Amino acid sequence: MKRVNTFIVEGCPALWELADNCAKLYNEVNFERRQSYIRYKRFDWYPRQLYEKYAPLIGSATAQQIINKNNEAWRSFLALKRLEAEGRLTKHITRVSMPRYWKKNGKRELRIIVRNDCYRISDEHLHLPKGLRLKYKGELRWIGKQGRLEMVYDEMDEVWRGFMTVKVEEPPPKGGNKLLYIDLGVVNLATIWFEGLKQPIAFSGKRILSDWWYWTRKIAKEQSRLARVNRAKTSRKLRRLYRMRQRRFRHAVNAMIKTIVEDAYQLGISKIVLGRLKNIRTKNHNKANSMINNFWSFNYIVRRFKEKAEEYGIEVEEKSEYKTSSKCPLCRSEDIMTRGRLFKCLCCGLEANRDAVGVLNIGHLHGGGVNGVVAHPLLLRWNGMKWEPKRAMNNQPMNALEARISRL
Repeated sequence: MKRVNTFIVEGCPALWELADNCAKLYNEVNFERRQSYIRYKRFDWYPRQLYEKYAPLIGSATAQQIINKNNEAWRSFLALKRLEAEGRLTKHITRVSMPRYWKKNGKRELRIIVRNDCYRISDEHLHLPKGLRLKYKGELRWIGKQGRLEMVYDEMDEVWRGFMTVKVEEPPPKGGNKLLYIDLGVVNLATIWFEGLKQPIAFSGKRILSDWWYWTRKIAKEQSRLARVNRAKTSRKLRRLYRMRQRRFRHAVNAMIKTIVEDAYQLGISKIVLGRLKNIRTKNHNKANSMINNFWSFNYIVRRFKEKAEEYGIEVEEKSEYKTSSKCPLCRSEDIMTRGRLFKCLCCGLEANRDAVGVLNIGHLHGGGVNGVVAHPLLLRWNGMKWEPKRAMNNQPMNALEARISRL
C-alpha cells in the first residue's frame, strides 16, 4: 500500500529559482496542449522543444517528471470526456474542464517534482538535484520503497512542504470473522457496536458543531469587513480562517477514526461494516444542516476509515442505512415514535437513542444479535485533544477501549 510522509523544508534562493522554472515548464506545456486541443482535438504527448529548453535549468529527470505530471492531468481529462460522451459521467460532475495552470491569484504556484532515484534523506537533511542540501522538520512515519517527491510552497503558512510517497508492505488480514458496525451521523459523528458489547458507543459531534459554527461566524465577520472596506471577496486572513475551520474539524474526525480502528484491532475485529449515508438532513437543527451543506464530507470520512483500517489489515464494507432508524431492533416493528434523538417503539415499549437503534439495526441486517443490548449509548466527547467518556472528563483516567471492555 502507498502512504505519504509530510515534512517542512527550509527555503533558499536556489530552491525558489528551481520551483519557478518548474512552474514555467508546466504552464508552457499546458498552454501548448490547450491550444492544440481547442484547434485540433489532439496534441503531442512529448514536447521535445520544451524539454530541451528547461532540462539544463532544472535537470533532465525533473523536467521529465513535470511533463509526466501534466500527462496525468490530461489523461484524466480525456477519460472524463469519454465518459461524458457516453453519458456515464457521475452526477456530481457538472462540467469537465481542461487542466488548469499552476497559477493562483495572478502568481505562479511554486512546485517541484523529483524522481524517486534523484533525492535522498539522511539525518536531518534532504538532498535534491543541482546539489541542493536542505534541512527539514518532521518525522518520517512510513518506511519503505520511496517514490516521487513533491515540494509545494504554502503561501498562507509561508513554508515549503514536502510530500514523499512511500510503498510499504500490506499487513496480513486480521483472522476471525468478528464484525464492527458503525452508524455515521452529524449530531453523533459515529455510533459503534459489535456483537458481545452490551452498550453501543457514540462519538458526540455537538462540540465539533459548536466549534465549526464559531469559526463560521468569524469567517462571516471577515467577509463583511472585506466587502465594507475594500469590496474584496477574499484575503489571506479569510483563507486562513477557512483552513483553520477545516483543520480543526478533520483533526477531531481523524482522532475518532484512529481510536475506533486501533481499538477494533485490539478487540480482534476483522471487518468494519459502515453505514452508507445519502442526502443527510436533520430536522430543526440549522447548525447541523449548515455544516452538512457547506463543509461536512461523508466521502472524506469513509476514505479515512478505509485508509486507516488498511494499515491494520481490517476490511471496510459500506452498507445501506435505509430504514435502520425507523424500525425497532428488538421486535422489528415499524410502529414507532421519534422526537429529537429519542426513539420509542409503540409495540414493545423500547425507548432508546436513535443512533443506537440505527447501529443495532445495521448489525441485525448483517448477522449481529441484539438480545440484551442496552440501547442508550456510552457517549464520548471531544475535549480538543482526544475522545473521552463523560466520567473521564472529570479527571478519571479511562479511555474508550477500557470503557468498551468494562461493558463486555
